[in-house]
Amino acid sequence: MSSIADNELLDAYSQAVTGAVDIVAPAVVKVESVWGPRLPRRSRPRGGEGGGSGFVFTPDGLILTNAHVVAHADAISATLPDGRTCAASLIGADDDTDLAVLKISASELHPVSLGDSRRLRVGQIVVAIGN
Repeated sequence: MSSIADNELLDAYSQAVTGAVDIVAPAVVKVESVWGPRLPRRSRPRGGEGGGSGFVFTPDGLILTNAHVVAHADAISATLPDGRTCAASLIGADDDTDLAVLKISASELHPVSLGDSRRLRVGQIVVAIGN
């Protein structure tokens, strides 16, 4: 392959990735959790903070994140791309799939819709976007 063809392929790939980011980035949130000391001590750390990413998937403020990010949290917050930080409530979590759903109350959210994994093929390139 010539370097021109290589550059064209790389540019097309870059455009696909930046296009995906443009679509999803307004829905990506920073999730932070805080937990304090409790007994029994062996059940979790004595206190601390954790964090991860999530994304808004409904206009009324439901967020999908990882269950391990919010496990044992006493307080959870989500920071939106515009800088607003909102208190979040844990709606539910599934340790087997490591997924959790949070709820925030905020206006002007930009949810993204869930994709259909049945349309993916083995070996297909996917893009992971986080905060």
